[in-house]
Amino acid sequence: MACLIITKGEDVGKYYQLGNRTLAGGRDPAREIQIVDATVSRKHFLIRKEGDGHVIVELKAKNGVYINGQRCAQKLLADGDEIRVGNTVLTYYLADQPDRTNALNQYRMGQRELREDRTLSE
Repeated sequence: MACLIITKGEDVGKYYQLGNRTLAGGRDPAREIQIVDATVSRKHFLIRKEGDGHVIVELKAKNGVYINGQRCAQKLLADGDEIRVGNTVLTYYLADQPDRTNALNQYRMGQRELREDRTLSE
């Protein structure tokens, strides 16, 4: 199963296991992939399953989505792609990293208070 790992930014090492469900990313605490970065839009991007891989789609984010340094509105991700949103970089891997704790579990377990404490206003 594919995954995303934050490799630069506030939460370096945070791990998101990707499955068949579409996931939303951004600064908003309601996003499954919350990125605490003032340069990230509240609703910045979506990642959805397509075939054997995943597609990232920008949601009209002010600072855009960059894949390996190039701005993209939508792109099928390849193993090792670096996704930059604001000042945060996530790396996409096709292989799962079973030794890591899935950050989506915290989201699903209702730790909303913790997520809202980390939300940046603006």
